[in-house]
Formats: sequence, C-alpha cells, structure tokens
Amino acid sequence: MASASPASPAMDARIPTTSTSHPDDPIPSEPHNVPELTLKPSSPQPHHLDQSSPRSSGESMLWSNTSGSEDSEAPLTPNTEPDRQMDEIVDKLQDLPTATVNFTEQTRPRRASTTLISDSPSDIRKLLGDGEAATKLISQCCGGGCCLLKTLEPDTSSPSFVPVVIPDNHAFRTLSLRLGPLALDSELTDTTPLPPVNMSFESVPSTEPKHLSRVHKEPPKFVTPHPPYDVYSAPVYHARELTKPGAEKRTFHFDLDVTDYPDEGGVDFKVGGAIGICPPNSQETVNEIFDVLCIPKFVRDKPVTLKTNSGRWPTIWGDDQPRELLTTRRELLTWCVDVQSFPPTKNLLRVMAEYADAPNEKKILMYLCSAQGQAAFCDLRTTSHLTVAQLLHAFPSAKPPLPALLSVLNQLMPRFYSLSNDPHISSARPGLPGNRRLIEMAVSIHETPDWHVGRAVRTGVGSGYMERMAQAFVNAENEGIDPRGILDLRVPMFRGLMSNPLSRQFGGDGPMVLIGAGVGMAPFRGFILNRLKNANCANKIWLIQGVRDSMLDEIYSGELGDHEQEIKKVVQSRKVRGGQSEAKYVQDEVRLQADIVWFVINALDGRIFVCGSSKGMGEGVEDALVSVAMQKGGIGETEAREFWAKKKEDGQYIAETW
Repeated sequence: MASASPASPAMDARIPTTSTSHPDDPIPSEPHNVPELTLKPSSPQPHHLDQSSPRSSGESMLWSNTSGSEDSEAPLTPNTEPDRQMDEIVDKLQDLPTATVNFTEQTRPRRASTTLISDSPSDIRKLLGDGEAATKLISQCCGGGCCLLKTLEPDTSSPSFVPVVIPDNHAFRTLSLRLGPLALDSELTDTTPLPPVNMSFESVPSTEPKHLSRVHKEPPKFVTPHPPYDVYSAPVYHARELTKPGAEKRTFHFDLDVTDYPDEGGVDFKVGGAIGICPPNSQETVNEIFDVLCIPKFVRDKPVTLKTNSGRWPTIWGDDQPRELLTTRRELLTWCVDVQSFPPTKNLLRVMAEYADAPNEKKILMYLCSAQGQAAFCDLRTTSHLTVAQLLHAFPSAKPPLPALLSVLNQLMPRFYSLSNDPHISSARPGLPGNRRLIEMAVSIHETPDWHVGRAVRTGVGSGYMERMAQAFVNAENEGIDPRGILDLRVPMFRGLMSNPLSRQFGGDGPMVLIGAGVGMAPFRGFILNRLKNANCANKIWLIQGVRDSMLDEIYSGELGDHEQEIKKVVQSRKVRGGQSEAKYVQDEVRLQADIVWFVINALDGRIFVCGSSKGMGEGVEDALVSVAMQKGGIGETEAREFWAKKKEDGQYIAETW
C-alpha cells in the first residue's frame, strides 16, 4: 500500500484503540460480540407437492453438496440499456462558466438538470469552436445552451410573417414544445438528411410452407441471442408479489422451470448469475401503432418476406449481414423494435416529416431536425422518454410506411435479471415433483408518467411484461385455476450470462459483506443460502440492506435462514422518530459497521459485494467505503480510493450497479 498522505481535516484525529483495531496496526482482528450462528437440521417435512416458492431455508429447502459456482466461459453481460452519454456530457459542462442565454421573446427557463454555458452565441462559439466539433457536441443534446447557436430571429412585426399553426391535440400538448417565432417560410439549415430504408416487405412465394406465428406466446425463431443458441420459453412454475400495498416500487418473485433447458457447452446456471429475458411490447401498444398508421387489420398478421440490406436486426447479436426471413408485421412490432424506452431521434422525426401531409406538421418536424430547432429538440430529448405512439398521435398527418419506420427505431433488447437463488439448492427442495429444476429472480416494476388521458403511469417494457405474467398467474390461483396447466405461461429467456461480476467473483471460504438496496438485494439471497449450507462459513457473512420502509418495501424478509436477523442490518430511508422524519441510507450503516468492513476487506479471501443503482446508492456506498479506509487505515482520500481500486482489481471489492 502507498504511504499515507495527510488526511483531510475531518480525518486528522487519531483513531482510538478499539477491540478490533489499533492506530499502529492497520489489519484488525476479527470483531468481537458478533452473533455466532449455529446450523440446525431442518425438521422433517412431509413429501407433498409444494405449490409455492421457498419461504426460508428451514421450511422448504434442503442443502445440496453441489455448489455450482464453477467459473464460466460465457460472455459478459452486454450493455443493452439506453446510453448515458448525455449525462456524461452534462457532467463535463458543470465546470464551464454559467450564465443566462437570451432566447426569444418567448423565454423558456432551462430545466434544473442542465447548465447554461454562455452569455451569447459568440461566447459559445469561443468555447465549442465552429464546424464539425461543435456540431457533434450539439447532436448529443446536452441541454447546456449550445443548442441556441442558430436560433431563429425573424421579424415578427412584418406583415408577411405568418406563424405556424400548432396542432390542436392532446398528444402534441404533452410534448410541451416551445417553438418560438416559426413560420411556414422560415429558412432552416443543416437539416437531418432523410435516412435510408434498409428493409422491405415482399410477398411470400407459393413454394414456402405456411407460416405459423406464436406471436403472443414466444418470439420468432430468428430472434436469437448467441448463435447457434436459441431463446428458451421457460414455464412459469410460480409467481408472487414480494412487496406490500403502498410500497415505493412493487416487486414480484418468479420461479422459472429450466428442467428442459438445452445443454450449451457445459455452461450452467450458478449463484449470482444473470439471465436475459426477451420481453415483447404489449398487444395494446402494438395495436395502437397499427391503428394510428392506418394499417388494415387483415395486413397486420399476413405473412411477408422481410428482406434487410445489412445489420444484425432483427436478431439480437447475430452477424452483420443481409437477411431474408419469413415473418409478419405484428411479429416485428411486438418482438424486434423498442417503441418506448428511448428518447426520439432526429432520424425518426425526419422520417415522420417526410410523410407528413399537413404543412404545419411537416414544418415543425423539419424544424426539430434543423440547427435552428436544436433547442426545442434538446428539450424533447431531455424530458421523460416519449413513446413512438405519442409522437404519431401528436403529428396525425405523418404516416410513414412501416419499413421506413422500422429502419429508424431502436432494437428491442433483452433485459437482464440476477438470480435470487442458488439453482442447485432450490432444485433440491422437498416437494418438487419430477426432479424439476428451478431458477428464481425478483423483478421491480419500473413506472413513468403516461401521456394518455385517464392513465397515470406506464410500465417499462421488461418489468411491465413480467408484471402481466405475475398477475395472470396470481389471478388464476385466486380463481382456483391451475396456472401451470391451463394458462401455460412461459417467459422467453436465455442463459450464457453466468460470468457477470457477481457470479464470477463469488466463492471461497473467506468472510463477506453484502451491501444492497431495493431489488439489488435479490442476488444476495442466493449467496446467503449458498454460504449458510456450509457450517464453516456460517459466521462469516454480513448483509447491509437498504429499503424505504421495511414493512412495505423489504423483499425476501424471513427467507434468509434461521439466523436471518443476526446476519443482516436493515436501513430504512423513511423512518419517523418522535414525529420527525429521519433520513438514513445504506451508506450510513456502512460507516457504522466500519470495524466489520475493515476486517473483511483485509481478511484472507475477504470480499465486499455491492449491488444496486449506480446513482445515489452506488456512489454513496463507495464514498462510505473510502471514509472507512481513511478512518481505519489512517490514510488520505487519494490513497483510500487507490486502496479500493486495487481491491476491485484483485476481485475483493465487487460492484454490480446500473
């Protein structure tokens, strides 16, 4: 370790001698007064058909001698979430001079998350330069004021000035566009060129076999993850809600039956691993897009030959090559394009402008694709994500052909979820018929405000799909129907992601601290059940869990074994004491548990695991760990950050955040 530098003023005080550490001895002994756990054999259970998920290790699980934690050669989890380049650019702009920007007579205050960087366009040009470099930065929609370089300044007092008529519909009003002095004859420059159409629909040759679509059950065969492997439709063995009514985020638990999952070169499910779920767009969303585009119902499910010019689409990670596939328009809209997770692009708006019949709508769309409309486009990009259906409703005369629309939409990518069990332990639980093999996971429902009248929120593509599956299962059970038999609910998923950081670094007999918040705690359930089956490791695991309200939001409460309350610390951010709301977060508990954290990270094979949101929780926990190293090690902040970076490099500090 590097020699200690002077600590910050807050850290100057010498650390007192404690039962576990000494100022002159940076490696502490094991903490005293830590509850010693003993493992008791589970009471015999009658061998009956267990219809529910395991509630605790003593109730419905038997330990297996097979850990299933061997290293995997599977590829790392790819980045499939919408990119965060915009956040990075805004962060870089924070250090630039801030001031106000004079827009037009219709001044619009910029949102709080952006930074204005200039007094005038000339000052902006000094910072950004002219030409390609400035254009590239502007295209990223940083929202920082640089988008006002070419703002329209027409003479609104001129008798010839006729402003564009604003579309009078609810969808357009929800866009909250401020167009400024835009007229039908306003000159626009640097408009986005019309993107090429890289696909076409052709009739199916009579020699082709009849196309059988299972669009509402499973994706078409060409939606493949890692060739030659396919997406597997896993039966839903059980589903239940983990959170209580009133929880900040509703979370559901799923047991998926993977007994018949095909062999894939020795890669197996393992504790801490993640699986890819291929969710479809909802039938309601797909039908809405068909309706607004005026695509006849008899055409929507009619088999067609899809020909693409290049790219991976509509596979997931296939080769970049032209394709010729037999499919339907409904299959493509349901399984292959993301119509609600990404902010609008200029290519999408340009295609809509090309096929807009109303002059005012065409002008507004072209304005958003121009240098003069960059400010309005920035606002459109930096608001909450808009759906494709919302944009089509806002500009009702724009009805692009489906191939042109599909050519500019983002691909619908898998959503990844960590396993919340050790697959080998769960598959050995009593009452499981026919040697079935289950994997378990938890899904939190992501909700955002919705633009439709009478509908307050909409759910994410992946979490909304899983919620619909869970509700169908629970409703059938409540009505006395066997969901496994009659409904045959199946989730399209694939393996091959068992090399993510959590599963790759899990193992060994050393002590570990698990730090998580919300659904980030889910993979730790598998860790704990795996470790507690080994009596030698039972006293070497600590869980620090953050929730908003333990009575509503805590997941898997009571399902971590007989000694759950002795190994975990629950931190509530919505805690009321004496009539006052006292905010406390998981990073606060990390600082309070400094002795344990410092002991574990310096112990032989000791590891710190962090799982949860990178914003807020992830950053806060890392700062807390830095504080622990400064206090317990007597080092400065720079050395403390280098210390944790080295621990991360050595596989002792593992953070899986999103």
